[in-house]
Amino acid sequence: MSKVIIVRGKDPAAMVPRGLAELGVEVRGEKIVIKPNLITNRPYPVTTSPETVEALIRYFREGNEVIVAEGSGFGDTRIIYQDLGYTELAERYGVRLVDLNRDEYEVLENPKATVLRRFEFPRTLKNAYLVSAAVLKRHSQAHVTLSIKNMLGGTIGGDKGRFHRLGLSESIVDINLYKRPDLAVIDGRLSLSSELGGRTKEFGVMIFSEDPVAADAVGARLLGHDPLHIKHLKLAQERGLGTCDLKSVKVSELEL
Repeated sequence: MSKVIIVRGKDPAAMVPRGLAELGVEVRGEKIVIKPNLITNRPYPVTTSPETVEALIRYFREGNEVIVAEGSGFGDTRIIYQDLGYTELAERYGVRLVDLNRDEYEVLENPKATVLRRFEFPRTLKNAYLVSAAVLKRHSQAHVTLSIKNMLGGTIGGDKGRFHRLGLSESIVDINLYKRPDLAVIDGRLSLSSELGGRTKEFGVMIFSEDPVAADAVGARLLGHDPLHIKHLKLAQERGLGTCDLKSVKVSELEL
């Protein structure tokens, strides 16, 4: 049974270590790649808060190489890093920032993929312990944009619209077949009614799981959706990436 931790509070500096400790996450001697959602240069909750990423860096940096990596779909990732405070954060902690749109890559093939049977795989993600640091948001086409949809930014090139043209749900699942996050962290202290803005709602939670599909199922439920009715989550479950059936998910809640 998949395990999901919900921590209720307001401060990522306290919520992140509490959630990861409760989940039992211990990683040593690894390359840790933190993949935020920096789709554009608008601040949280459109994009992942640098305070949340800072808390993750602090948790993982001892004994590990920590990298922050993203490939934005709207604008130059390097400028977005600067605008949102990630450049200063990286300098302060001595971590590397990578623009995945420009990363070196190797071409992988997976005949079991639906639309991405050949895939340009970013080398930064190779052999990495991957943390998908997403935001709790609704999406105009996919209904929700959470941990596994966040992996659209874990790809080469700035034209993320190609995945919409190929088939959005199928592309999300195929990308995760090539590299599934090892850890999902969803910042739901605030939420938005659409991917690039809209109405803000306070939920006061963060969601943690080593099953990113289960984390997304819990996030989808918080947003008022039945996860079994969300195409990319159901397809991800069918392809063995995790479970979106909440009957098979153990949820524990903690209050700070």
